[in-house]
Amino acid sequence: MYGQRCVSRVYQVESQFAGLVIGAKGAGIRELRDISGVVDVKFVARRDSETSPLTVKATSEGVCEEVYNTVQEKIRSVDRKKMMFTKAPKPPVTQIFIEIKENMKICLKPKSEVQNSKIITRDARGKGIFLFSKYECLGLEDGLSSLQITNDHANKMDWLQFSERDLIDSLNKSFSKMNKEERKAFDFNMTPGKFTFIGNNERGGKQIIPNRCGNIAKEAFKAINVAPVYSNALKKGLYPEVTKNLQLLGFSNLNSGSPEQFTIVHLLAGDNQERFSDEKKKAIENVFKAKTIIEVMGNTHMYPKIAFHKISLLLHPDKNSHPGSTDAFKKLQHAYQEMTAGKSHSTKALNIGKVPDIKANVIRPPKVISVKVQKRKVANITFFTSNILDMRMALTTFKEDPNKLTNHVKDVLNECWDNRDPEGGILTPDGKSGIYIQCLKQVTAGHIWVKPIETKYGEAILELKIKEMREKVENQKEWQECVEIDMTIIMEENEKERLEAEKLASYILEIRQVWNTLVNQ
Repeated sequence: MYGQRCVSRVYQVESQFAGLVIGAKGAGIRELRDISGVVDVKFVARRDSETSPLTVKATSEGVCEEVYNTVQEKIRSVDRKKMMFTKAPKPPVTQIFIEIKENMKICLKPKSEVQNSKIITRDARGKGIFLFSKYECLGLEDGLSSLQITNDHANKMDWLQFSERDLIDSLNKSFSKMNKEERKAFDFNMTPGKFTFIGNNERGGKQIIPNRCGNIAKEAFKAINVAPVYSNALKKGLYPEVTKNLQLLGFSNLNSGSPEQFTIVHLLAGDNQERFSDEKKKAIENVFKAKTIIEVMGNTHMYPKIAFHKISLLLHPDKNSHPGSTDAFKKLQHAYQEMTAGKSHSTKALNIGKVPDIKANVIRPPKVISVKVQKRKVANITFFTSNILDMRMALTTFKEDPNKLTNHVKDVLNECWDNRDPEGGILTPDGKSGIYIQCLKQVTAGHIWVKPIETKYGEAILELKIKEMREKVENQKEWQECVEIDMTIIMEENEKERLEAEKLASYILEIRQVWNTLVNQ
């Protein structure tokens, strides 16, 4: 650039982002200097000032602006990382119910001494991990100890003896924290798992002693220096056992031919090759050809809601990259609405024209199919029992907003995708990107099972999802194989909006009963 006219501009950058601008060993500055047309970039970090000067020398003002915009894009991505890549904030309503007989205590053993655990426990960074072992009768000394533990019934950290009335009260509090839109679109899930108890590395077991009212106050955990943590990562050996029992109990597998595959980075990404299988292509063609609503619904004798749910897994634009997926899904929605309104099976289906041609570029690079922001758990209610596995219920609200994903974030994630490992797992971004991911999950096979069940409010459709997966948490280097299971009742928006706490409590108890039958089959 010798002899070429250059311009110099000085920009002010917030000093708190100095490390991001400079990068590891100056990598950030070198990256800026590599931009075409840049002559030099200098940054002076000033700890005693709110801003620090960024001096850019380049061949034009446009190049100077490009450098500054690159820095600002990195800063914006950091501002948003808490919203997109960190764990959801603590839920406003948290309750743990215990089902324990009178005058009993909970016995814990070190992880190495518990042989029948079905959960996967993560490294506690030098701490000891204790697992539930059994219940035992209180001795005289234990009874005296329990009198010293206060009964703080109003404290959310208390583990209370279960009652349906307390469950309904907790759900009413949760619903009161939702606005009108959230009442239409919240997620309701029941997830089996088990508590681990993190404490100091010590030999021998520990005992948790309820207070005089039979509840477990937070002082009981402090007394033995442990903190409870719920884990829903199950060992893979549980999968064939659960699958076998699902079949015995009359569940139907909706996607046996095409289990879901995707990657979770607090947003979803996937390989479109998996989103455009022969089965999904055929499903599109069948819906376009269908002339009556029963043909659209697959000429099946399944419950309309189950049939709709099954075909949605093949047609929905988020799961199928065929150019006709949007119109096909509209036709499916129309058929379902007509059928549930009591119309004849021979009612004419919606006319959406011919199947569009498949262009050569249908199979595109990885596409983000869901960006969830402002995610919060309105309720976390856990049931602690003497069973091998417990159950946690969560009510979650969120908003879908693809515009919250900046170009910088997209570029970083696509680069991670391009460099994925031989098994298909994407790498975590390096520190220079300004993006930090706390949890990375690769779902290798997501199986969806459903069954109609009878409740005191009438018939409902129970859905159980089994995710075979690998995960990395925080700085974990190796992938960890595990299984996660989610159970819910399939509900439409209008059902959720009208749902009362008493009815949801009934659903929760029904799901628990089905799960207990499933694992004890």
